Amino acid sequence: MTDLSKKDSGWLSGIQGIQWAAFMLTNIIAVPVVVGPVFHMSPAEISTFMERMLFVSGAATLFQIFFGHRLPVVEGAAGMWWAIFILLGTMSAPGEQADVLQQLEMGLIIGGIFLAILGFLPIIEKIRIHFTPIVTGVYLMLLGSQLSGSFFRSMLGINATGHISGKIALICLIEIIIILTISLKANGILKSMGPFFGIVAGWLLFHYFGLIHAGKVYEPSSWFRVPKIFAWGPPEFDLGIVLTSLITSIVLISNVIATILIMGITLDKEITSKQYQRGLFGNGVGLFISGIFSVVGVVPLSIAAGFISTTGIKKMKPLIIGAALIMAAGFFPYIGGFLATLPLEVAYASLFIPFSQLMGFGIRDLMGVEPSSRNLLVVGLSLMAGIGLMFMPADAFANVAPWLRNIVSNGLIVGLIFCLLLEHVIFRAPKTAVTTK
Repeated sequence: MTDLSKKDSGWLSGIQGIQWAAFMLTNIIAVPVVVGPVFHMSPAEISTFMERMLFVSGAATLFQIFFGHRLPVVEGAAGMWWAIFILLGTMSAPGEQADVLQQLEMGLIIGGIFLAILGFLPIIEKIRIHFTPIVTGVYLMLLGSQLSGSFFRSMLGINATGHISGKIALICLIEIIIILTISLKANGILKSMGPFFGIVAGWLLFHYFGLIHAGKVYEPSSWFRVPKIFAWGPPEFDLGIVLTSLITSIVLISNVIATILIMGITLDKEITSKQYQRGLFGNGVGLFISGIFSVVGVVPLSIAAGFISTTGIKKMKPLIIGAALIMAAGFFPYIGGFLATLPLEVAYASLFIPFSQLMGFGIRDLMGVEPSSRNLLVVGLSLMAGIGLMFMPADAFANVAPWLRNIVSNGLIVGLIFCLLLEHVIFRAPKTAVTTK
């Protein structure tokens, strides 16, 4: 008998479902608030973005439960997809940002189809083997390096005031301390709710100091609205962004595998190879839906295992209720409108720790690599090439063909491609000498 068929108290399942919904909300609320301003979205556009993000996260979670890996794992915006959106938004001129959003729609759709097809083929490891610890380590290091400036400009108040703001910096510092304290010191359900309490505290402090911008308030025209398809316009093909999306999708295969594996350990349940395949297929469907509904790409969140460990909620029914609540919230504009008033600086502060962990994961991967002259050269050359491009002025690539510009001007992608070539072609090591995790 599966967890889906077990009978529980309706009240208990309902309360546990609300806990799941609150946990999912913590991983959703900052997405539109951070990504929207990068693309100069209006309060109304950020609000509808929030509605679609709620809908897609809930729908993708339910799809995985019933047709994918069938494990109690939530789907949420992937840190790497956040990074790609922020990166491409900050690199683009204001007049080009609408096109970039449409190109990202296409990138997500193609990446989703690619992963869904892989879900039917037993070749996950044949693809993933090329993403050695050196490659993934360099990728994550470049990702963190390129985003660090955006985080500090916001959390220090430079984006809001044009200079360092003591009040904003203090609020963000308090929020980060709250999140760290709860995440490291608390027990039980509280341990997984650090970001939620940090966001609430930061939001309240912004109100207390009168730092909420009146222009962010959006009054919906109706109480019910169906999430819009292709809200950013019809998808557009751009080779650079499609390549970026495919590489990101492949890199995140390891996240899908690791999340399913960790959940199996948490549930003390043996995971079959078919569950990995179905999980990859479900992630492909989730990315496809993300592109269709114009949101940041979703991925299974391994942090769900921590939530289960601290709460003891292992059954499927509460998660189904929670995901259904989050999905339903996407149909009510007043919910999205309220959540969209979250201050940008508070959203960035709530993401500072998980994004710092991404860079930490990159360092961990590189620390596990043998410090041979060959490996150090591959890492050093790749980081120098990628980070060097990050300091190039935007107009330096004005004469480059448009289809190639998004590739050669992107330090993240150039550094990664350079690393792949050095690792597997130019300085290819014998199979017995390749370092693995």
